[in-house]
Amino acid sequence: MAIRGSRVLGFTLLELMMVVGLLGIVTAGSALVVAAFRGGATLDAATHELAADLHDARVLAIASAARARLTFVRGATSYRVERADETGAFHPTAERVLPRGIRIADANSGGDLVFSARGNAENGTVVLVDRRGLHASVRLNQRGRVTIDRGRT
Repeated sequence: MAIRGSRVLGFTLLELMMVVGLLGIVTAGSALVVAAFRGGATLDAATHELAADLHDARVLAIASAARARLTFVRGATSYRVERADETGAFHPTAERVLPRGIRIADANSGGDLVFSARGNAENGTVVLVDRRGLHASVRLNQRGRVTIDRGRT
């Protein structure tokens, strides 16, 4: 501030330009941090949704005393939840669309994770990936336990 005598006249143009410049730098930096956080949060949400759907499919298999499965296609942005009828043929019960920017990078076990009528399953892994190359693996073991592992490709 410029002071003349005992009166305060206000800010100089140089002081105002410095403050506006600093605000611009702080705003730009925070925008980058928010974008990175949002991307990671989207991948986390997708993996937790998939884990919940695996749990629900296991419960469906046990409750209906019929096999249930989730089917995955590499590169797709959605997957299907299916249930077997009395003849053993699978019928879709739901299609889940992954959040925007997330796709299925890989799915072993032939692309299907199947639960028996007793809730047991085959070992399998589904890998989800976002636009930035971050990936997360959702693993299913024979007892129906689901674990999530996150990393970078």
